[in-house]
Amino acid sequence: MEREAKAYTTFEAAKVCHVTHHSIKNWIKQGLIKASRTPGGHYRILEHDLDSFREQFDMFPREKFVGSRRVMIVDDDPDALALMERILLDEGCELLKVCNATEIGLKAIQMTPDLILLDFLVPEINGFEVCRALRTNEATRQIPIMAVTSLDKENDIERIFACGADDYLSKPFKVEEFISKVRELLAKKDSRK
Repeated sequence: MEREAKAYTTFEAAKVCHVTHHSIKNWIKQGLIKASRTPGGHYRILEHDLDSFREQFDMFPREKFVGSRRVMIVDDDPDALALMERILLDEGCELLKVCNATEIGLKAIQMTPDLILLDFLVPEINGFEVCRALRTNEATRQIPIMAVTSLDKENDIERIFACGADDYLSKPFKVEEFISKVRELLAKKDSRK
């Protein structure tokens, strides 16, 4: 006999995802989580729909990745992404790829990456604001951030550091320099623990 699927309220789903129920409601409205409504107008989320949302956004407990280094990449350039991905996988890192502003804060809090590589020129993302927001949030303040961007004017670089970036690398970059900076920042993260 098939058991009835469990349906979560927004409060129960919020507890599972370690977020507020407002976040769950927003994600439902954005179409990120599939939900139905009760006759009284309340949302209900089926267990498998919540599981597939959590799978899609990698929202499972940190224990799942013991030992590996988690690096978040915020970039929309397919060539740069492919190169960074190849290098970081060779370095034994686990990757979180993000290309919209909502996901950056969400995944940074949920997944606590060991390093964030941030392109300041992704469409619809203001890299300066994102960097400042990560620095002012208690949960993400300690995460090293490296700007990997084609912004290369002196005043842009000064602004990048002023909003809280730990390091800067201009595109196109040399593989050796990228690896060396990533290793340095991961070591810095270890020393902050």
